[in-house]
Amino acid sequence: MTMTCYSEDYRTARTRLLSAAQALGGWTHEAIAHPLAGADGGPLYMDVLWRGPQDATRVLTISSGTHGVEGFCGSALQLQLVEDAPALPPDMALMLVHAVNPYGFSHLRRVNEDNVDLNRNFVDFTADTPENDAYAAIDALLNPAELPDGAMAAITAELDRMRATTDYLSMLKAVSGGQYAFPRGVQYGGSAPAWSRRTVEALWARRLADRRVVVQIDLHSGLGASGVGMLMMAADEGEPHKALTAEWFGPMLVTPRPRSRADTILGGYMNQAMETQLAGVRVAPMTLEYGTEPSEVVLAAMIEDNWLVHHGDPAGERGRRIKARLLRAFYPADPSWRAAVLARGREVFAQALSGLGAPDLEERLTP
Repeated sequence: MTMTCYSEDYRTARTRLLSAAQALGGWTHEAIAHPLAGADGGPLYMDVLWRGPQDATRVLTISSGTHGVEGFCGSALQLQLVEDAPALPPDMALMLVHAVNPYGFSHLRRVNEDNVDLNRNFVDFTADTPENDAYAAIDALLNPAELPDGAMAAITAELDRMRATTDYLSMLKAVSGGQYAFPRGVQYGGSAPAWSRRTVEALWARRLADRRVVVQIDLHSGLGASGVGMLMMAADEGEPHKALTAEWFGPMLVTPRPRSRADTILGGYMNQAMETQLAGVRVAPMTLEYGTEPSEVVLAAMIEDNWLVHHGDPAGERGRRIKARLLRAFYPADPSWRAAVLARGREVFAQALSGLGAPDLEERLTP
């Protein structure tokens, strides 16, 4: 593997991916322009790369940058895949979606231009949005108007106290489950479908709705043991793709589907929306999540960045330090971490391609 797959800004990452695809050949490219400018003043794009037959019935789609700043990890994995140029099984195609959230990627934000966490945005806004009373009780803690020196230590201590006195799932829903009432708060799901959601849903309708099998891998960083790439998906016992993907990949983190809105801990996910939209397609959506720093460090970086954007001075010295901490919380500079990310990615993508090539795939995915 080559460590040169990694870039240090959105523009470089995009340019290198597209240049590699053009140089190696065999890829078609679609650039979908974002309405706002990047941190460098240049244009932003959600880029779509396609390799293989246009009418392939089986597609492996790999997306990066759903949580903007996590795009550095995902982009490197996509570039490595392009450079590897793996052989595709017959009747199969690859679709790479680079920078689902290009604004967050460029501006070093996990959220989008409207402070929306895209993995909480895929809900039905024509109905009542989910309520999260537990978040409402701690918004002032997670979303302070002032953040003087020493305040983060006090916030972290209070969160530690809450963890010690609250069960895990209740704490997870309160902090990370998504909320729709505080636009400047953390894990805000929005008030309407965001640009990225509308764009990616239109992409699925154009490119994937007439396929027979779609395997989706959405690339993320910031959760789990450092350097470990854990595959995660939602499935109940008896669903064909649960057993099949276990054979392909080995151990995965599989969570049962919630039975009701009240049972939902983390809602509004892009992968779940793909299953819903592509109702006539056998879809196996999963997340490849790489651990970075301890969860308390990652959350502190998100809280600081949220405060900075809404109340601080991003151009000041403190603002630059906060942005640097956010970047490294999701994109460590440690060479061993970066090597482990690429090695795991190569393994997972090879397993997915091999599994998609199985002649009895559709039969085994039929309930």
